[in-house]
Amino acid sequence: MIAAAGTGGHIYPGLAIADYFQKKKHQVSWTGTAAGMENKLVNKKLINFYIIRMKGVRGKGLVEWIKLPFRLMASIYESILILRKENPSFVVLMGGYICFPIAIAAKLLSIKIVIHEQNAIAGLSNKLLSKISSKTFLGFKNNIKDGLVVGNPIRESLYEIPEVNERFKGRSGPLRILVIGGSLGAMVFNETLPAIFSLVNSKKRIEVIHQSGAMNYEKLNNNYSKYNLNVKTKKYIEDMGSHLAWADLVIARAGALTVSELLELGIASILIPYPFAVDDHQLLNAKVLKIKSATKIILEKNIKEGLANLLLKIDRVECMRMAMNAKTKFRQQACKNIYEYLITDEK
Repeated sequence: MIAAAGTGGHIYPGLAIADYFQKKKHQVSWTGTAAGMENKLVNKKLINFYIIRMKGVRGKGLVEWIKLPFRLMASIYESILILRKENPSFVVLMGGYICFPIAIAAKLLSIKIVIHEQNAIAGLSNKLLSKISSKTFLGFKNNIKDGLVVGNPIRESLYEIPEVNERFKGRSGPLRILVIGGSLGAMVFNETLPAIFSLVNSKKRIEVIHQSGAMNYEKLNNNYSKYNLNVKTKKYIEDMGSHLAWADLVIARAGALTVSELLELGIASILIPYPFAVDDHQLLNAKVLKIKSATKIILEKNIKEGLANLLLKIDRVECMRMAMNAKTKFRQQACKNIYEYLITDEK
């Protein structure tokens, strides 16, 4: 059983693990929430999907904190019923608030607990639950000392994109920029980038694909309508592989999954870490690429001044160099490593 909820950063690695296990002919179940993205992304025809009432409380006010003990107890009870019904060999926790009740229920039922932490600094739930887990897998080396670094599980289809040299061979024309705001879109990107791109385009030609998130799509189109730009806007990008292969440069947040995809595939980037991420984990994620001279980091507070200047300096040759620096020498095969550990341990 996989426990993952909320945004793509937890869900997509969970989906990659689920897909790998299913291809090996294992049954997979999933516990999520009613409101999270997982409700739409998980294929319920192939995966038994369960909902518990657990909710996050950070930044939600005093009332939600008062409700937390009661909601947690109810969610533990729901989790016990789910686990008794499914009787999984182990639960894989992908991080976030939903993992607490599942982990406690699994512990009470003597079901093995396995954690995968995606970020360069462990979140609170994974850090605490690692004390009762059989094994903790890590996307990057972080503050869980006994964790095993296997990388972040990424979608298998992404590995189909050409190598860096092949992608850039014979490429000409405007600099190609792909803007990824994350699974929900990034509001600051939608508000500031159209004007920044217009300024840059007045001095050098650029071509832009901008993923907005569903809620902000119309507003983003209105913002771009003020400028004469070669731009395509998308609510959500289903075929991420072809878009990454098209791009010379990606502008994105620094979620763990994004950083892992840039590393595994060899993609040049400008990363703008979300400034309110817990423990500033996005900045730490971005530094994994920065150390390799594979990205440029701009703090959100400096986006208006810093991004235009940076884009005016960067050319396709520089993008190719950063992409080559980003590319990992060997595929990490996170799903394979997790699978082999769990199956061997089960035997």
